[in-house]
Amino acid sequence: MWSATEMDETAKKMHKTSREDRQGHGIAQAGGLKPERPAEIIAARLRSAIVESHFASREWRLDSGASSGFDHCLVLQSGEAWLHAGSERLHVLSPAFVWSPGTSADRLVIEAGGSGHIVHIRRDLIEQIFRQIPEAGDLINLLGGEQPLALAIEAQSAAYLARLLALIANELQEPRPGSETVISSALLISFVQLWRHVGARALAFGETVGAAALLMRFRQLVEERFREQWAVARYAEALGVTPGRLHAIATRTLGRTPRALIQQRLIYEAAVRLERSAITIKQLSYLLGFKDAAYFNRFFAKHVGLPPARYRRAIVHRNVAGHAPQIAFTFYDWP
Repeated sequence: MWSATEMDETAKKMHKTSREDRQGHGIAQAGGLKPERPAEIIAARLRSAIVESHFASREWRLDSGASSGFDHCLVLQSGEAWLHAGSERLHVLSPAFVWSPGTSADRLVIEAGGSGHIVHIRRDLIEQIFRQIPEAGDLINLLGGEQPLALAIEAQSAAYLARLLALIANELQEPRPGSETVISSALLISFVQLWRHVGARALAFGETVGAAALLMRFRQLVEERFREQWAVARYAEALGVTPGRLHAIATRTLGRTPRALIQQRLIYEAAVRLERSAITIKQLSYLLGFKDAAYFNRFFAKHVGLPPARYRRAIVHRNVAGHAPQIAFTFYDWP
């Protein structure tokens, strides 16, 4: 596992600036020091690293060293990761977008075979970028929370975001004329893409900004709690609304009830685990909050058309034949 020290040293080499203790551009000039270039100024507020697939798991410290004082973003393209916050752990399966504000988590672990992109960004730079996206006020409220956020996204969206973040990493590593403009533009496009994924759909259906924000918070809460088998009423209580209002907004915007959305998330998780791991059906049922493996079998078969064991065999046969697995359900289209 890579140590935090190695990560810190890499960050320092990639993003060394002319002065570590900045007192501002004007003061630097007054003291006779060479003014910082725009690329150097933005590099002090942003760090970016490409995570290649590796045979061993890797760990990043988020609460100390070069990462201290930043918000943290992970675009996970393949594999799985764990976000550690004290004694609690948030498990993330690719493809996914993960946001960890400030010191909400102390460690990020990407398991062997995982790949993606990590960005550490200062809050003032986030606010500067968001001032250019007037439609996305609720997204910055979502990212400005105190708890980590993990959202499953489409592989195509993850690849698109990763390309933008790789561009940022390259510009930070080798600053050239216009690097600040390139970096700012890539950040802006990245946040617009994220906003489209988590919030724009609700607004496109004519919902108020408040309703769109409610759906975004509901999705975040589902990501955090779906394995605990929360009832819709409990989600509504946590969101500060009645079950009826949550039901009305979800069905009007997405054409699905909150219960159906929660079940979709469970089914997707089960399907991914069946495809990518050797976990037993009994272990999987307990992992997803089912106390009875037989009930989980019936639940999965009802939604997918095959019981879990037969679904896994079908996936293996399709892969051997060179065909991509066909999953008839998705939850990517809800905020």
